[in-house]
Amino acid sequence: MPVPGNRTINTSDLTAYTPSCGTTPVAAYIRVPFRCRLLKATGILGGAITTADGTITVAANATTLTTFAVTQAGSAAGQLFSSTPASPTYLNEDDVIVLTPSGASGASIPMHFSISVRAA
Repeated sequence: MPVPGNRTINTSDLTAYTPSCGTTPVAAYIRVPFRCRLLKATGILGGAITTADGTITVAANATTLTTFAVTQAGSAAGQLFSSTPASPTYLNEDDVIVLTPSGASGASIPMHFSISVRAA
């Protein structure tokens, strides 16, 4: 039996990509299309990071919205990491969300990001 979902019709996923979340991190950017509330930030590794854990900082308007850790132990392509903001976080149309990787090691390890938002 399928589990009922609580995803509303006014919930959207915004996506971004970074070619490197490891040794030489590259930030990813997402434009906010409408006034909304940030529900969750996620990242999926495109390969194994080596030696050290990483952190992804999610920010908009020079304010950190949330962060999540990318653990090195047992890391592999396809692993999902996520974070839910501790308190309601609202964004305006045309804000730019910046997802900044740091601390991880491993050359050219890609990561795919998804930001879940609900129209305000």
